[in-house]
Amino acid sequence: MEPVNILIVDDCPVVRLIIRKTLQLCPVEIENITEAANGDEGWEMVKSHDFDLVIADLNMPVMSGTEMIAKIRIDPTFNDVSILTVSAESNNSRIGLLSRLTEGFVHKPFSPEYLRDKILKVLEKQTIISDDTK
Repeated sequence: MEPVNILIVDDCPVVRLIIRKTLQLCPVEIENITEAANGDEGWEMVKSHDFDLVIADLNMPVMSGTEMIAKIRIDPTFNDVSILTVSAESNNSRIGLLSRLTEGFVHKPFSPEYLRDKILKVLEKQTIISDDTK
């Protein structure tokens, strides 16, 4: 597996730090971890950088994670970007919709081990898809 570039989008600096530390515990070579404090910042980062994985909260100021995810999924340029949602969202229909648009949902609060396992599953699936296209 090649080194991965990851974007963390969450309005809470503590959550971003926990996700960053969890990523550093993953047995995956990480090239770069970038952070954004809301969906608008995240969208701008996605447009200007090459990310393998976006880990996004849903409920944020300026632009929600839901809006950012919709923008990413509508633009075919970003078809190969995997998205993992990490949120305290409790609306089951909204979670169901997002599950169809993303590679997974992690409910806050989460254990670092659970998040790590979800991240590894997403990255493993991405590697299998990439290998199939070669």
